[in-house]
Amino acid sequence: MISGDVDAELRRLADDPSFPHRDAARHAIRFRAEGDVSDLVAIEDDPHPCAMTDVVFAMAGSKRTWLNWVPMPAEAICNVANEVGSRRAEGEDLGLVSLALSAAEPASAITASERVMGRVELGIGDFPAPDIRMPLRRGRYAIWRYDGTDPVPAVPAPSGAAIRVLHEVGGEPWSSPLSGYVQAEPLGALPLADLLGLLAHLPGPPDTPRWEYLAKSTPTYWYRLLQPWVCLGILRHAADEPWATSTRREVLLDLALGIEDWTADAALFALVTAAYRESELRAEVHQVVRARLNAAASAPRLVTIEESLAHLMLITPGCTADDRALATAVLARAAEAGEEDEDEQAPPPSKAEKRRWWQRRG
Repeated sequence: MISGDVDAELRRLADDPSFPHRDAARHAIRFRAEGDVSDLVAIEDDPHPCAMTDVVFAMAGSKRTWLNWVPMPAEAICNVANEVGSRRAEGEDLGLVSLALSAAEPASAITASERVMGRVELGIGDFPAPDIRMPLRRGRYAIWRYDGTDPVPAVPAPSGAAIRVLHEVGGEPWSSPLSGYVQAEPLGALPLADLLGLLAHLPGPPDTPRWEYLAKSTPTYWYRLLQPWVCLGILRHAADEPWATSTRREVLLDLALGIEDWTADAALFALVTAAYRESELRAEVHQVVRARLNAAASAPRLVTIEESLAHLMLITPGCTADDRALATAVLARAAEAGEEDEDEQAPPPSKAEKRRWWQRRG
């Protein structure tokens, strides 16, 4: 994690005649001020890359969504789970028997919430079009299936050894996607079955002070964070295979274009990381990120990962003015909806609340 006044430090480096990567520091300053992804790409494509350019890249992305941290869960069921989990962590004996959602939410969000709350009787009012259960593109690899309205893992559970590796590698956010890629090497050494099992079965957090603290506020966040870590592991899996025909490419593309789920943006994040590292992958990755964002933005219903996808679009190499306009519009609309929610003191509900709600029953 980058600490201190990052902007001041970047200005110091840019003005230091003895610093060999002054141009990289200038690009970092511009990215933080203007958000143009071409400046991030220029840092990674420095003609003399070294550990210091990776540090400058991390400084450029400090406290930026996906570059430094994974977005918080945005689902209604996670809001309930965080409330239940945090109150239990404070010692309250709180039970929840049943829960109702007006519309379906991502399989990972439902599973993560049940990891926090325990199994509940879940009623889902509707699967509005486009059906969240339908992939954008059907591929070989899928980690979820649906038993009616209930998401069920379609892959075996991971081994205990795989869970231990995940806890060792993924207990903290990354300083940057580049450093995350390096840290994920032990995950990449795991069998593919273990990696897929980690994504669907969502083992609990490590026993560390960080996650004991977060259990009192946002216990679902661990499950949101672990999937991008696992996808970085998939990116490192069987790395000797040529990219075009590799298992890692096929798995990540199948997840990215699969059902509407946290695993879609987690896989896209890993692909974006690959695009920074290997310039020849950038056109394909850009196309996939835009396709997923297009699907979310055009949906006539709430898509809970839409904001996350917009943030990913803004850091994807090759992001065009049109891409940026769409992503910015998505984020502006979400911010406006959030302000409306804060201003409402009583019904009628906001547009988002009309399409997504929960209640306790029993």
